[in-house]
Amino acid sequence: MVEIVHRPALPLPLSPEQVDAGWLSRALGQTTPGAVVAAADIVDIVWGTSTKIRVRVDGHDGQGAALPATLIVKGGFEEHSPRMAAMYANEARFYADIQPHVPMPSPRCWFAGSDPASHQSIVIMEDLRRDGLAFCDPLQPQDFEPIARRLEVMAGYHAATWQSPRFEPGGSWSDIHSRFESWGLDYMRRYLVADVWAHYMASPRGAAVSRRFHDRAWMERALLRIGEIQHAQPRCLIHGDTHLGNLYVAEDGTPGFFDAQVARTAWHHEVSYHIVCAADLADRAEWERPLLDRYLRAMARHGVALDAEAAWLDYRRSIAWGLFIFLTNEVRFQTESVNTAYAARFSQAALDHELKELLP
Repeated sequence: MVEIVHRPALPLPLSPEQVDAGWLSRALGQTTPGAVVAAADIVDIVWGTSTKIRVRVDGHDGQGAALPATLIVKGGFEEHSPRMAAMYANEARFYADIQPHVPMPSPRCWFAGSDPASHQSIVIMEDLRRDGLAFCDPLQPQDFEPIARRLEVMAGYHAATWQSPRFEPGGSWSDIHSRFESWGLDYMRRYLVADVWAHYMASPRGAAVSRRFHDRAWMERALLRIGEIQHAQPRCLIHGDTHLGNLYVAEDGTPGFFDAQVARTAWHHEVSYHIVCAADLADRAEWERPLLDRYLRAMARHGVALDAEAAWLDYRRSIAWGLFIFLTNEVRFQTESVNTAYAARFSQAALDHELKELLP
């Protein structure tokens, strides 16, 4: 991966206490020359897979304009963070090298960098907590139109990166992999170990999923088969984790995306994942074909024509990925209630589409 910070911001902070006015000035100065933070106070800390530190700042941008009253500093500040280095670097990479080139509405980035001497990658971004902006809730499925509108936005950035020359050897995105390569494949295999798998099948989300999907050997074969299918198809850049907890709606109704874990893969990997995550159990079966049609029409407007019947088959097979993710998702990533809700949605979709017959 190309190094995406300059030396003055290194080393990156490894504890919240190190996020002070001096370091913030050095970091912000790399993207906003002359920026100065005179004072910085931590308002609150949201611990998680990645930790979000809300910082109140007093400073200016080098042109005399005041900096925002608060900024979010996001990075790996927990005991588990060294194991998540690839994930942190991937998100920093999105803000530094991808966000400027794709039409994906997302928070303004003030700094994004990775430290080659540690596990740390940090993003300094705008604080989205403001009147009129709504965060989506994994436990509150959405209506048809918000889902359809978000799919149309997805079509915009999928089409903009369709078979991009940046993916070619020597291109700036050539090192971005699918979910079935590199660290994504390592992540997947970690949860397919027999005793790890058994642990999750005995959990509440395991009880919420049909027992026919407790078959570890089938799940492993199904995932590898999906990887083969996607590898043979045209690929584009996807956000990588479009469940409701990573989404928001701006004041003007524009769908927004954060916590990107970008991948280079087939479009349906993301579209299937989002529709099943976002729709209520009672609505998804009725809505999914019309929602897919909205996406396909949007892609056509952007110059990418996809066969509707082939797309429907691809959409259905890719349900296996979301089923696997929320069957094995750790509670340090999402609460058990969220994992259980999503696992139930994917299990019902897998039953409705006879997934084991689609991926025998």
